[in-house]
Amino acid sequence: MLKVRTSRASKEAENKAGVVEGYLFNGYSKRKLYCLSETYEELARLYRDIPQAEKICADRRDMLYRQQIRETKEVFANHLDEISSAFADVADTVVHVSMPVEHKRKALIHFLKRQGIVVRELIYIEGGAPGSCEVSKDGRCGNKISIEARAVGRHTISASVLGELLSAFFDRKLVPSGESALAVGRGYNTFIFEDEPRYTVLSAISRAVREDEKVSGDNFSLEEYNQSQIIMMLADGMGSGEQACRDSQAVIEFMERFLEAGFRKEKAFTMVNGAIAAQNGCCNLTTLDVCAINLLTGEAEFVKAGAAASYIKRGNWVDEVSADTLPLGSMDELSPITQSVKLSDADMLIMVSDGISDAIESEADGRLRDLIARSQILNPKEMADYLLRYAINSQGGRIRDDMTVLTCCVKRRTEA
Repeated sequence: MLKVRTSRASKEAENKAGVVEGYLFNGYSKRKLYCLSETYEELARLYRDIPQAEKICADRRDMLYRQQIRETKEVFANHLDEISSAFADVADTVVHVSMPVEHKRKALIHFLKRQGIVVRELIYIEGGAPGSCEVSKDGRCGNKISIEARAVGRHTISASVLGELLSAFFDRKLVPSGESALAVGRGYNTFIFEDEPRYTVLSAISRAVREDEKVSGDNFSLEEYNQSQIIMMLADGMGSGEQACRDSQAVIEFMERFLEAGFRKEKAFTMVNGAIAAQNGCCNLTTLDVCAINLLTGEAEFVKAGAAASYIKRGNWVDEVSADTLPLGSMDELSPITQSVKLSDADMLIMVSDGISDAIESEADGRLRDLIARSQILNPKEMADYLLRYAINSQGGRIRDDMTVLTCCVKRRTEA
C-alpha cells in the first residue's frame, strides 16, 4: 500500500500551492534500504579486491581458466553494484503531495456520502515536480489521487465503482492503481487512483518450428508491468532445438524477474548479459529484442542485442528500427542503446526473429519492409500469419529455421 512519509522539515517547506515534498519511506525504512545498498556496494568492492595468484602459469589451459575466473568476478561485482544503486534509488524516491482546496474537498465528501461512502482523507500525489503532471521514465503517470474511505453499513463497493464516481466528480477517467485496495468495506482503507492510459494495444503471435526439431529456439513475452507500460520481448537462441529453447527462455525469464523487481530495462539488460556471458563462456549466444510501450504518451522504446530489425507500420509508410549490436553473452559488457519512436493511433509494431527476416530478405534486401508497406492488413493476427506464410513460401515451403512474428496494434482511446 502506498504511504507517503513527510518529515517535519518537509511540512514546514509547504509552499503557497499547498504542495508538500516527502520521501516514500520513513526514516527507519530509508536507513534499512541505505544499509542494504552499502552492503552490496561493499561486497562488490571485496570481489574486486580479491588478490590474484602470482604464480606464473606455464599451462595455457590453466592461464585461460584463471582469466575466466577474473572476468567472472568482475561481472559479479558489476551486478552487485547495480543492485546497490537500485536500493539507493528506491530509498531516495521522492513524491509531492498536496491537499485539494477546501470547498472541493467538502463537495467530494458530500458527493460520496450520498453514494454510501465515508471519506476520512484525500490527497493528491505527484511523482514529478510540484504542480506538474509529468510522466516518469518507467512509464508511470506523475499524478495520483489517494483517498481513505469506508462503506456505510455492511455492504461493500468495488474499487472500480469508486473510481467511476471519482471520474464523474473530477471529470477525468480514473482507474485503480496496482497499489490500491480492491474493495470499500466497513473499515477504512486507502485507495489509489491514476489516469486511465490514453492508448490500448492488441497483440498477436505466429510461430513455426524448424522442420527437423520438436521445440522452437525462439521465446517471447508480452507483459503489463504497470498500468501504463507494456513490454514486448523476443529472444532467439543460437541454433535450434531444446538447447536454443532453454537459452532463450532463460533470457526472457531473467528479464521478466528483473523488470518485476523494479529494475529499468537498461539495467536488466546489462545484468542478464553479464549472467549469460559468465555462464556460457560466449558459447550459447542469444539475441534479444525489447520494446517498451508507454500507454500514456504513446512512445515506444527499443533495445536490441543482435536482434533482427523491427518495423512500425503507419498506413503505407513503414519505419525500420535496427541496431548493429552483438547478441547477449558475446561480451562481458554490452552497453544497451535505446531508440525511441513516437507512435500514433492505429500504428502497428512488428517484431520478427532471424528465421523470418533471413527467409524473406533472401529474395532481395529491403523485401520485408516493402512487403509490410504494401500490405493493407490492419489486424495484428492477420499480419503475423501473413508474414509467417510468406517466409515459409519464400523457401519453397521449407522451414529451415525457427520463425516467430510478434505484432502489436496501438489504439488511442476515444474521449468520453
